[in-house]
Amino acid sequence: MGEEERLRKRLQAAIDAFKDERIRWFIGRSRALVDSGLIGLDKMDQLVRYLMRDEIERHLILRELEENGPLTAPELSERTGVELDRVREHLNVMCVVGEVLRQGSEGEPSFSLAAPLREIMEERRICPCETVVALLHRLLGLWGGGSSGQEG
Repeated sequence: MGEEERLRKRLQAAIDAFKDERIRWFIGRSRALVDSGLIGLDKMDQLVRYLMRDEIERHLILRELEENGPLTAPELSERTGVELDRVREHLNVMCVVGEVLRQGSEGEPSFSLAAPLREIMEERRICPCETVVALLHRLLGLWGGGSSGQEG
């Protein structure tokens, strides 16, 4: 895939991420969290950056599965430009929340969408739970509770 195509896909993933209600919900609440003193502005900025990176990567993966799935984690990594460990992490989360299905029991499993992408996006609108759980893990990492808040 050429650099122009890769950039087009990343821009589309960024657009998809900004359309996602979960992102807007969190960013809308972030000011209240800072104002309440629960989190500092620098940590909130870092958290929003992590969230946006994660969401853009997840949208890259979802779009790739929609267009070319089923695919393995290494194939997704190569096609999206997202580091393999991060692809695996995203796939695990998306399997747990029911957006992606794991196929195959031997060797490298492949992954496919659990439903059409438009249905997955509708579900995300009514259930921001994946984002909330991911953000809580990031907060724990940022406060020294583990390595999950460290950039990879």
